Amino acid sequence: MDRRQVFSQTLALGAGAAALTACVAPQSEILTESQRRSLLSGFALNVESWYTDLPFEARFDKAAEDNFSHVEFWFVDSWDRKASDLAKLARDAGVKVAQIVGDSPALANPDSRAEFIDNCKRAVENARILDTKIVTLTGHQNVEGLSKSESLKAYAAHMAAVAPIFEDAKIFAAIEPFNPYDHPGHFIYGSADAVEIVNTLQSPFVKLNWDLFHMQRHEGELIGNLKRHADTICYVQIADTPDRGQPGTGDVNYVNVLKQVRSGGYSGPIGLELWAKDKNFDQAIADVLSMQAQMTDLT
Repeated sequence: MDRRQVFSQTLALGAGAAALTACVAPQSEILTESQRRSLLSGFALNVESWYTDLPFEARFDKAAEDNFSHVEFWFVDSWDRKASDLAKLARDAGVKVAQIVGDSPALANPDSRAEFIDNCKRAVENARILDTKIVTLTGHQNVEGLSKSESLKAYAAHMAAVAPIFEDAKIFAAIEPFNPYDHPGHFIYGSADAVEIVNTLQSPFVKLNWDLFHMQRHEGELIGNLKRHADTICYVQIADTPDRGQPGTGDVNYVNVLKQVRSGGYSGPIGLELWAKDKNFDQAIADVLSMQAQMTDLT
């Protein structure tokens, strides 16, 4: 059993199991609650994909219990709740909301402008209530009869139209590219087209949600693209490929990749939009802790 496995298993078992593993694990690999909280402070747990065995409203408290300081979720109305209800859940649990998702119609269609503007105004208001600065936007599903170039042109025009809404609120509109394997039927995959839109608009509040799961699935070259396009990023999410599990369950060396994320200037929470392998949430947390501990030279 290698050091990472021992460390990961120790973390999964918790402090109560420290004595059982002390004979095989160096003392530095047994973390206190304070160390766990510190290591997890740079991450936002996605309460939609985590703790799926619990009622939604209980997941905020569970995130805090497991030493997370930030959470993220998708659409405010996914659970038939108001933003104020979700804000209270977060506040009562003692966690902050890092990111939400705004409702986007098919933005390849020029006729969706009015609906999109209304949706963005509502998303900004929800973000204010939730005290978050990131609203992720997609809306790049294909529309029959429109070419990719026509779709991209319309998409950029929609983003230009809503940019002042986000600029006035000082809240980021975060365009999220997808990948064609998990999300067929879209026209923004990977970094190239999304980066071009952001660079063309030159709005300080229209940037990218750089979901490294999608980037790896579509194009790879994670570290190189992070170096080239760091100035376009306002939010980062992670999951391992190809199954969207926690780091360490797939292809990506997230220790090296996240070192580049941080050295490139991104200092915000990193969204854990992932599905814990075998629904073993304790092990998923242990793997995140192991990854972050390696980044900070605790192992």
